Amino acid sequence: MAIIKQPFSQDGSVDEYVLSNANGTQLHLTNWGARVTRFLVKDSKGIQLDIVPGFASYEEWQESLKTDDPYFGATIGRVAGRIHPCDKVDVAGENHVLPENQPNNVCLHGGRIGFDKKVFAAEVVTESNPASIRMVCISLDGDEGFPGKAELVVTYSLTEDNAMHIEYAGKLIEGVETIINPTNHTYWNLTGFEEPTIHNHVCQLTADRYMLTKPDHIMIPTGELAPVTGTMLDFATRPRKYSEGLESFDKDTLRGFDHIFAASEAPTDNIRQVASVWSETSGLRLTVLTDQPALIMYTGNWISDKLVGKYGVRYGNYSAVALETQRFPNSVNIPKFRSQVLLHPGDVFKQRTVYRIDHL
Repeated sequence: MAIIKQPFSQDGSVDEYVLSNANGTQLHLTNWGARVTRFLVKDSKGIQLDIVPGFASYEEWQESLKTDDPYFGATIGRVAGRIHPCDKVDVAGENHVLPENQPNNVCLHGGRIGFDKKVFAAEVVTESNPASIRMVCISLDGDEGFPGKAELVVTYSLTEDNAMHIEYAGKLIEGVETIINPTNHTYWNLTGFEEPTIHNHVCQLTADRYMLTKPDHIMIPTGELAPVTGTMLDFATRPRKYSEGLESFDKDTLRGFDHIFAASEAPTDNIRQVASVWSETSGLRLTVLTDQPALIMYTGNWISDKLVGKYGVRYGNYSAVALETQRFPNSVNIPKFRSQVLLHPGDVFKQRTVYRIDHL
């Protein structure tokens, strides 16, 4: 195993790290947004594929943001998902105003300049057994409206069984209380975009419940869990191709899948499998294991077809799927789950997720 450090920006202010293992698998990471830029792995025929979307350089990524921002590969925070209402968020008994970066009083993915737009301090942990990189971001008091000075440490590792391990550690450096709920927003197309969409990908989830959303705002969770049985969200009873239901939702409200699945009601002591997605075309299978209670499955329903990324690939609706593990979104406004996202002095927030690739 080995790690190579190379420039990701023309001025050398942003770096890229290439982690590799004995199988020829490569995990590329940049300290801009602590994000995944490439994941190269051999398919069942021995052909190496890059199975995640993104752009070849920092400058190309910045240019792409003028068109659309699907958060490709990024670490999301301080708080992933949607917070509503965002103009009166109660933390430590005080109301805080977060930026409205989505309509109807919604703060999405930590605001306008969340962790995904920050340059992390990065260092090599070890080059073998497994190859690991640690990335650190300090978020100052009032950053995007969030109270308290907080630190997030994200450690990426690539193991010999072609698995990307992500470990998060958060703490409050100064202040009385804050909220934290990070995730990773890597998307996956297991054909290496040979098939331009994920319609033929097969999905199986362990979650037999999902979180309901408000009738007047379809993307805001209520905190109530309901069974997936008898709905188009049932990926637990049997594996299903995404084409079964991907485009059956009302196009004026919610196309595709962008739902909160409940793997449990609270973080668990150990990681366990929550999702498996595979492609019969490439013979590759992605297995997701986590200690988190929520899995948000987003099938790239609103990715702009004007985005052209690495290798000249044109992205678009349904071109890849994101499987985001985290605490439940909007937990700060849901009494039952609120305590799971609160961070106090002396607390250590921990989270662990594994994305493992193997062959069918």
